[in-house]
Amino acid sequence: MDMNRFCNIVIASVVALAAALTLSCSNETDTTLNTQQRNIANYLKGSHQPRLVPEEEIGSSLDNEPKFYTSWGLDIYRYISTYYAEGRDSWTQIEPGDRVAITYSAYVFKSGKPSLSDLFATNDEQNIESLKDLGLDTTYEWTTEPFEFTMGSGDLLESLEIALEGCREGDNVEVYLTFEAGYGNKYVGMVPQKSAQMWIIDIKSVTKK
Repeated sequence: MDMNRFCNIVIASVVALAAALTLSCSNETDTTLNTQQRNIANYLKGSHQPRLVPEEEIGSSLDNEPKFYTSWGLDIYRYISTYYAEGRDSWTQIEPGDRVAITYSAYVFKSGKPSLSDLFATNDEQNIESLKDLGLDTTYEWTTEPFEFTMGSGDLLESLEIALEGCREGDNVEVYLTFEAGYGNKYVGMVPQKSAQMWIIDIKSVTKK
């Protein structure tokens, strides 16, 4: 066989194999992402307590104070449980450049309410005590000090900043992220690759720039 022809056949085979592998990975990613998007939306509208409606459906709700979630695309979802709290309009609102202090608990989200075994990061004292009761040594790796960051500085996941902007000091917020909005394909600490996440965040203080 002509050497040039042989090389061309080999190159064509390699390219075809690479394309097939890329397509396979892409299909797997699409399936995982679609499943996570569906699981999050179904949970918020179904077994979540209280049951929530999408923000765009508030107008058709018969409830005077409908509990709702906001979404950015299909990868970031937010519920503010304190949205209807008395006097909330006077609470300091988070804007770019503000210094914010939060208490948080972050879980790997599957399809329902996460349990303590799904927890991968927290500075919430009650959750840390619960972890200690399970025999986890939290002496050096866990702190109950509020986490402080500046909005827009990159100290926090961009998707979390998106969800927190417009929230207020004193708010209790739930944020749900698909893996695309979370850690992507990376394996980070106790979080497996392509994991959806749920964050429960208490906004302790907001200091204006």
